[in-house]
Amino acid sequence: MMAETDETQTTEEQQPTLEDIMGELPIPDEHKQALTNLFTNLATQVVQGNQTIAAMEARINELSLKANEATVKAYEGLSADQRYQIEMAKAAAPAQAAQSQMISQLLGASRGDTGGLEGLVKSAESLNSLRQFLIPPPTPQQIALEDAQIDQIKAQTRLMNKVTGKKIEDFAAGKGEGE
Repeated sequence: MMAETDETQTTEEQQPTLEDIMGELPIPDEHKQALTNLFTNLATQVVQGNQTIAAMEARINELSLKANEATVKAYEGLSADQRYQIEMAKAAAPAQAAQSQMISQLLGASRGDTGGLEGLVKSAESLNSLRQFLIPPPTPQQIALEDAQIDQIKAQTRLMNKVTGKKIEDFAAGKGEGE
C-alpha cells in the first residue's frame, strides 16, 4: 500500500514536458518542434550561464578571502590611524600619478627645441592657461562676498585704530607699542 502512494505522488508531482504542452497547441508540428528546440536551447543557455556565474562568484569569493588574509597580515601591529593613512594613500595614488604625469607632459610639450629661460616661460604660460581653464571666473556672488569680507576687515581695522590710537601707517610700518 505504501508503494502505491509513492507512485501516485510522483505522478502527480511530475512537471509537464515541452512536448506535452506543445501537443495541446493548435499549430503545425513543424512549428511545435521549432518552439521546443528554441525553449530547450534557451533553458540550456540559462543553465550554462548560471553555472558560469556561480563559478565566477566562487572565484571572486576565493580571491577576496586571499586579499583579506593578505591585508590582515600586512596590517598586523598597526594602529587604526596608521591603517587609515595607508588606505588613504592607496586611494590617492592614482590621482597623484595622473596629476604628475599631466604636469610632466605639459612641461615636456612646451619645451620643444627651445630651452633655458624661454622654455620656462612657455611652461609657465602653459600652466597659467591650464589654471585659467580649470578654475572658472568668480561669480557675482563670490565677488560680493569678497567685497563684504574686505569691508569687514576695514571696519575691524578702524575699530582697532580707535582702541589703540594708532594710524594704519603705523601698523603697516610695523611700529610696536614701545616705540
